Amino acid sequence: MKKTAFFSLLSSSAVGVVNAVTFTPLDDKPGLIDNGTFGPAVEVVHLFENQPPIGITVGSTGRAFVNFNRGDLPTNPTTVAEIINSTTEVPFPSLEFNTPPEGLTNSSSGRILGSSDTNHFINVQSVVHDAKGRLWAIDTGRPVIDGGDNPPAAPGGPKLVGFDLSDDSNGTTPFKTITFPETVLPALGYLNDIRFDLSPNLTASGEGVAYIADSGAHGIIVVDLGTGESWRHLDSIHATNPVSQFLPTLFGAPTYQASARNPAFHWETVAGGGIDGFAISANGKFIYFTPIASRDFYRVETGPLRVNPADDPFAVIRAVQSVQYLGQLGGGADGLETDDTGTIYLSSPEHNSVNTFNPQTGMIELFVRDPMIAWPDTLSVANDGFLYFTVNQLWLSPVYQNGTDKRVKPFALLRVPIKGGPVLLGA
Repeated sequence: MKKTAFFSLLSSSAVGVVNAVTFTPLDDKPGLIDNGTFGPAVEVVHLFENQPPIGITVGSTGRAFVNFNRGDLPTNPTTVAEIINSTTEVPFPSLEFNTPPEGLTNSSSGRILGSSDTNHFINVQSVVHDAKGRLWAIDTGRPVIDGGDNPPAAPGGPKLVGFDLSDDSNGTTPFKTITFPETVLPALGYLNDIRFDLSPNLTASGEGVAYIADSGAHGIIVVDLGTGESWRHLDSIHATNPVSQFLPTLFGAPTYQASARNPAFHWETVAGGGIDGFAISANGKFIYFTPIASRDFYRVETGPLRVNPADDPFAVIRAVQSVQYLGQLGGGADGLETDDTGTIYLSSPEHNSVNTFNPQTGMIELFVRDPMIAWPDTLSVANDGFLYFTVNQLWLSPVYQNGTDKRVKPFALLRVPIKGGPVLLGA
């Protein structure tokens, strides 16, 4: 009897459906539609017809330099170049300096390593002007091979190379080359970005310091520019490490990594995935940073970083204790830069945008957004009232796309107007 009543109720309910509707497309639209843009107009000022750009620096005289990640020499002959017009770059300081005579790699007992050549560029990751107008290039010593992977470095190949652009040779001969011992830069380290403070009271040499992000071995390297001595801090702590299972969304698509040598799809670890975005505060008291495989934002006091652990056994502890967590960025970041108002600019590849951080309020805000901003990489504040940045479609490169290059030429150098100027510490 109970079963009969139960099925009778279901049958009655099914028969009673009378509100079925047939949907058809409408000409009207919802009230809010994302048009993909926000903020000041984005200007395209240079197109790269061949290699995708990584770093950019625009100096006080208006000279602009760019660097490219490169692998085999026939297809990528240049890793540092000067921009001379809207579509042309020339090798800097020369094609010869960009061409190691023995090639980009060494072979040791069948193991491929990056070249140990100290006198030529191997694979430059960053170019930056300092407060004296000198140009510095950070060479990882680890070229790109086999569809996107980098072999371990060999001592001598990774280096910091400085050019005095005001001297009689027009900067074509380095005035200083600094290499790194393996205790400071291990073979899987990856020199990524650099910031300078040339204030004379920072070191005994009086020539200032450089702070370098090591995204491969996850730490910060400090260099006395006078003596060339270097040391490490924040070595593989949580703040400098990639976030486990980090999965970015790029152009609306969740994006894993898979290279030709490692075809298994996995979470982002490009160039080690560690500390990458890197900027110094306008007063020189902090380094702001974020791992590339992360959405977390940090800063660390520069004073403790300048203490060499070889001179003080407690230096490592004090440096780690000075790290401050600033919260989440709202998306992963690659390049960071500061202007002289104290504003920190944060590239945001996940949102085709550049954001800002205000140290006074602690707020991260959208600054500019545009569909052309296809992976904003390096940012450079110039004294002409513009923020310049490269866009290189990095997530479509072979290191993400199972060894296939899906990038679409040309690549671009973009700029937007800003209120601040460059930070020139120790000028």
